[in-house]
Amino acid sequence: MKTWHKVAIGAGAVVVLGGIVLFSVNQANKGVVTVQTAKVANQESLVSVVTASGEIKPTTYTNVTAQGFGRITGILVKEGDHVKKGDKLLLQENVQATADVQAQSAAINSAESGVQAAEASFRAAQSDLTLQQANLEKAKLDYDRGQGLFKDGLIPKQDFDQRKTTYDGAAAAVESARSRVQSLKAQLDQTRSQVNQGRAVGLRLKDVLQKTTYTSPINGIVSYLPERVGDYVVPGIQNSNGSFLDDALGYVGGDRGSEGGRDRYRQREAGPRG
Repeated sequence: MKTWHKVAIGAGAVVVLGGIVLFSVNQANKGVVTVQTAKVANQESLVSVVTASGEIKPTTYTNVTAQGFGRITGILVKEGDHVKKGDKLLLQENVQATADVQAQSAAINSAESGVQAAEASFRAAQSDLTLQQANLEKAKLDYDRGQGLFKDGLIPKQDFDQRKTTYDGAAAAVESARSRVQSLKAQLDQTRSQVNQGRAVGLRLKDVLQKTTYTSPINGIVSYLPERVGDYVVPGIQNSNGSFLDDALGYVGGDRGSEGGRDRYRQREAGPRG
């Protein structure tokens, strides 16, 4: 065999062997995931900008609602004012409420004077009962002694009868005094009950008067004031401009948000209310 034939056969064998090796390697690497690594930038160099449309609302907010019928006589704040919990926001007409409180206070004072008078009469009746009981005890002793003396013939019947009459009168006086004490005690209890009832009514009237002054329920910013001085407020009743007054007296938010949010509140005030 010639030399070049041997070289060709050897080269072919090498090629076949290489193909077998490559095929084996490919079969062994099936299912293997290739992982690429790279250097990660520092956290402070990562920047993300998000653009979105919408409106900013306060995280905490509340409506100041109408608490009773009446005309607004004063608004003590304006939109944008910072307020603290308990700060006065608005005043409502309170002439009738003030008059009711004053009248009830006078009635309570009169009833309390009546209680004092009733207590004095009751104490006097108790003292009189004690006195009449002492007189009865003395009359009984004289009567019992007189019975013995009359039985022994030591006193005349007229003297004995006088002692018995005195004893009977003392017993009757005690019963009368006791009845008077019981009657005055009932009157005293009734007068005290009237005072307690009057005080309860007074507390209710004071609560009505207190509700004519509106205060902020939270710390925040006044965001919306749809009403004006002179407007009438009626809880749950719709007024002529279409605004439900029971939830449109004012709006206090813990955070007014951006300029866009403030513009929104101004638009709400300028536009139709409903």
